[in-house]
Amino acid sequence: MSSDPEILSLVAALRRFPGLDECLIGYEGNGQSRVLDFGTNRSSPARCVAVVIEEVDADPSTGDELAQFAGLPAGRSGTQPQPSIISNRSRVASELVGAGVSCSLTVVSAVGVAAGAAAEIPTVGASTFLIVAAWTGLATGGVQCLNGLVRVGAIFSAPDDNSLQRWDSNLSYSMGILLVDGLGIASGLGSLPFAARNLWATLSRQRGFIATGLSFNSLRAMNRLERLRTISDVFEEAAKTSEGREALVKAARAAEIGSATIQRTTGISVRHAETLRRVISDETARRIASSLRDVLGSMASVGASATPASLTGSASGSVNYIINLIDAGTPGR
Repeated sequence: MSSDPEILSLVAALRRFPGLDECLIGYEGNGQSRVLDFGTNRSSPARCVAVVIEEVDADPSTGDELAQFAGLPAGRSGTQPQPSIISNRSRVASELVGAGVSCSLTVVSAVGVAAGAAAEIPTVGASTFLIVAAWTGLATGGVQCLNGLVRVGAIFSAPDDNSLQRWDSNLSYSMGILLVDGLGIASGLGSLPFAARNLWATLSRQRGFIATGLSFNSLRAMNRLERLRTISDVFEEAAKTSEGREALVKAARAAEIGSATIQRTTGISVRHAETLRRVISDETARRIASSLRDVLGSMASVGASATPASLTGSASGSVNYIINLIDAGTPGR
């Protein structure tokens, strides 16, 4: 156990135990005494000292006896894999990808919250649930984004250290991040059926709108009352929810078309009818894009969480943990 790789492996193994992060680890043996690792608590004396003492096994039977005492099969005492130190430098690519994915998904969540959630869902209870889910997704995404940025910062500040390995071996830290990721996944999966329903509803209305074949030429071929009736029917179909109606009314006012224009008994002009047709088309397309963003955002967050940490670093989360737990019976972090 006197070679440097074996000693460093033993130091890494000691760091895996909760509570040993702050401990100073020393080595005594082979006629020498030295400090191997000062631990994380460098501003004040560490709470404990772990001393690694060199042991020379001259008798193979002694190793078998120790192996049996430790619950290992005889003859296997020297065949157990030694834990290796994983430097921060070796994880730079995966952590950069993980931070990028987490922060990108956070931006998507922020856009969704700013744009409003569940415009197609008419019930107050469903709308309230989706608003809570949207804010939960934004909050958990922000924590994951910050965590990814901190990990990338740790790599560039100490590339030859193994601080990320020690963090991941810390039960409180790893379980805390998995819990945050799990909450984000739960909020995304909970809102996914509503987002899919929204997307289907807006696509159906877009198909209905296209089926009318409205164009400048077709509107010009109608008389004023026919144009008013046609545009009113299309407007009512696109504004079945209070949120949709509010958005259309706002867009119409921005185009300088008020309610008085639409309610004229004499009908509506070609210019106003064409403007309203364009407003309805643009607003429907915007709602399709918003619903599609919500669906893809929910699916992307689950997909990122399911990826191995070796590929996406901090973006790998609770879904990957469960996959490894099922496959091997141990967390795959």
